[in-house]
Amino acid sequence: MGFLRTTFTLLGLAGGSYVGVSSAMAANLTKSARVRPEDSPESVGLDYRDVSFTSRGGDARLSGWIIPSESGSDSPQSTARGTSWIIMLHGDNTNRSDPKTGMLSIARALSRRGFGIFMFDLRGRGDSPAAMSSSGYFERLDLQGAADYLVSKGADRRRIGVLGFSLGAAVALMAGSNPNNFGAVVSDSSFADFSLVLKSSMTGSRRPLTLAIPGIEFMAQAIYGINIKDISPARTIARSDTPVMVIHGEEDAVVPVEHARLLGRAIGASFDEMESGEETVWIVPGAGHTGSFRTQPKAYIEKLVKFFEAHLGAPQLSHLQQPDAPESTS
Repeated sequence: MGFLRTTFTLLGLAGGSYVGVSSAMAANLTKSARVRPEDSPESVGLDYRDVSFTSRGGDARLSGWIIPSESGSDSPQSTARGTSWIIMLHGDNTNRSDPKTGMLSIARALSRRGFGIFMFDLRGRGDSPAAMSSSGYFERLDLQGAADYLVSKGADRRRIGVLGFSLGAAVALMAGSNPNNFGAVVSDSSFADFSLVLKSSMTGSRRPLTLAIPGIEFMAQAIYGINIKDISPARTIARSDTPVMVIHGEEDAVVPVEHARLLGRAIGASFDEMESGEETVWIVPGAGHTGSFRTQPKAYIEKLVKFFEAHLGAPQLSHLQQPDAPESTS
């Protein structure tokens, strides 16, 4: 009897520990550090308008900036029709003005090429009101809500592209895999599958935590409604015909470059295309996580413009007919 009692006690403790660890790690999926924007488009010489809108489904209120394609207009209605739009989407633990990525400098360069720009803070980040984050699962609704907002102002959904960075890139790929959501998607530093990210974080002394992955998946679904297996940009984009361009730093220490190659295969890029930097996949030598623009700013903008013009339609250049070479700082 004593042996059985001890055995059941140990099993109960082990089971309780497993549930506790799984629950705690599932809860981490819903947390993100809030970092407020320190700069606005005005800091790089752009006219803009503050806007507020809801995610698709209405569960989160979001804050954004509309940057019209023609300077001097403060209303999206006046420029939405006939304009090619690019929604820029930041990564986790940052915001729409992310200086490490050079978000505002990229926005300025694209605006000078005649694109309308829409930048916003994902749920629970930047200036967007508090809402549960989800490692990209529910953030897809935020991006879809941004596109819905532009369409409500007269934009043509086929002429809306997305430029996402890190988590924002993963969100762009997943949301963009749905038919007729966007005209084109550029992914900068996205992971290919969140399960791979989860497993790769459990190395060394954390390796035993891999045993908790099934429990994490169960708890994430049961408590928060997050299906971890569905957070897979590679799987979703492989079933889509949305034009995609993948950009990734060769020296990325946060999301290893192997994820870019997985994404490249998912969109049908050949090995030669991935290694030679063809249109569909560009692996940037010397660049770290979301650092490709800062490493090669001129080539970065030229590749974006070429890709978006090909798939969204060439916009009319704004009053700056000959854009300056892009700067790598914001």
